[in-house]
Amino acid sequence: MKNLYIVFFVLTLVLAFVLRFYALDKVPPGLYQDETAIGYNAYSILKTGKDEYGKSFPLYFKSFGDYKLPVYIYATVPSISVFGLTPFAVRLPSALFGFLTVPVFALFIYQLTKNKNLSLLSTVLLAVTPWHLHYNRATFEVSISLFLFTLGAYLIHKALNMEKARGLFFLGTISFVLGLYTYNLTRLLAPILFILILLIFRRKIKAVGKAELILTFVTAVITLIPFLITFLSGGGALSAAGTLINSSAVVQAPLLEFRSYLVSSGFFLPGLLFNKLLLTLWQYLSNVFSYFSVDFFFISGSPHGNHGIGNVGLFYLFELPFLILGLIGVFRRKLEWGYFLILWAVSTIAVASLTREVPHATRSFFLIVPLTAFIALGILEFYAFVKNKNKLLKYLLLGVILLVSFYNGLYYFASYYFRFPVKYAKAWSSTDSQLSTFLKMRNKTYERIIVDKDSGLKYTSLLFYLAYPPQSFQNTVVRRRDDSEGFSEVKSFGNFEFREVDWLIDYQSPNTLIITRADKVPSQITPLKSFFYPKRPVVISNGQAILQYPVIDSSYVLVESITPVEQLVQTK
Repeated sequence: MKNLYIVFFVLTLVLAFVLRFYALDKVPPGLYQDETAIGYNAYSILKTGKDEYGKSFPLYFKSFGDYKLPVYIYATVPSISVFGLTPFAVRLPSALFGFLTVPVFALFIYQLTKNKNLSLLSTVLLAVTPWHLHYNRATFEVSISLFLFTLGAYLIHKALNMEKARGLFFLGTISFVLGLYTYNLTRLLAPILFILILLIFRRKIKAVGKAELILTFVTAVITLIPFLITFLSGGGALSAAGTLINSSAVVQAPLLEFRSYLVSSGFFLPGLLFNKLLLTLWQYLSNVFSYFSVDFFFISGSPHGNHGIGNVGLFYLFELPFLILGLIGVFRRKLEWGYFLILWAVSTIAVASLTREVPHATRSFFLIVPLTAFIALGILEFYAFVKNKNKLLKYLLLGVILLVSFYNGLYYFASYYFRFPVKYAKAWSSTDSQLSTFLKMRNKTYERIIVDKDSGLKYTSLLFYLAYPPQSFQNTVVRRRDDSEGFSEVKSFGNFEFREVDWLIDYQSPNTLIITRADKVPSQITPLKSFFYPKRPVVISNGQAILQYPVIDSSYVLVESITPVEQLVQTK
């Protein structure tokens, strides 16, 4: 039995590895803007020791409208040094730490439950969970965060429940401290989960020696100093102001609008019953309940083009009844570990609900741990219920569940590898690499390359795919002033300019290339080259008739300025 368990565990790890690394550089079909920003800043650190702003080994990396935390970027430096500035290199840390989370999760669940079957089943589910796979296969900082949280929780729990487990409490605490430097939301969630573990298992803290406790405390304080002294800086707590419901203009505007109706009507209690504090609290409660969405977790997933694939939930649909059974099992059997994971889930939702755009797949990513464990428990509860039933009924039920589960998984993987790369090609900027390849061959022939501000092309895509020399970028970049949300736009670097196109002037400027959209090109001008997203099928209903036809959407259009000879001909 032990050998069989080991065989299944090894096969699960092999499956987890393959699903995270197969065609990693091709699916998703391109790099979205955070991926290119993270990759290029890591490349800049590798080559110059400075970020794109010229700051030496910064703690926070300013990028577009926010600040990125350091762990993922510095973790990407070694992979870029080995594999070059490529999609595989920038996604490698996410895939690697996502894969490592699988065996650590197995150890954590077994440490919590002392149940090998539950541990193995939980591990199998995590290995194939759409939510975990999607985030592991792209550049998402939360992939490293979840690994650190799971590792930290496992090490601390083991240290508190095992005699003479020297060093484990120290390492577990450091894992949570590192978690503070991985993703913006973890700066709140990491200390909450750490304190939660200590409170629940406070009676066992004596298992940790005094010397280790002192060493842990001193080391934690030292490693937290950069976090504490920059807490109110632009890259600290203030960087999240635009996403928190109490300070986000996007959230506060509709609340103010609602209150304005009452004020204008002469209602005498708007200041008492509908002030900013109460309205924000009501919005917070609404956010909390949004995380009980069956559609979000089990049917359609996230509507955001980078956070899901649009037609499959974050978990498989067949897992929903088992989640309910698992939660019932926790309360029916009064499982202490189950209560702990429920508090883990409550803490995650409580923190994620502080932000706008809810429910949010990235900010609630840490729900994977408790929900996966509860689903696994539900499956075991169901099996325990049917195993002593009539053989025919038992095999019929198990056969139906296996068939539904297999089809659900097949539907997801078919959607992910065939539909998703085409349907969401634009969201993942799939043609940016093709455009950059063309520019590499022609870049030196143009004195100016004008990127139309409405083209959708991000400057980090050009930096990444062109492997633009970081020192040259730092020396030549000109930026516009930050807007009210802190968003920073690049005005120019090298021979690239980012602005509106003035066709009367720019088209007649010598040695100029214009990158724009097809609908922005004047009808009398013939483009030099056009780029297109993959052909996709469109199927619509017209009454009871179903119409199907292929569509090829235009991406970028390149227009070359006319030569002096052409200008002379046009003048004549």
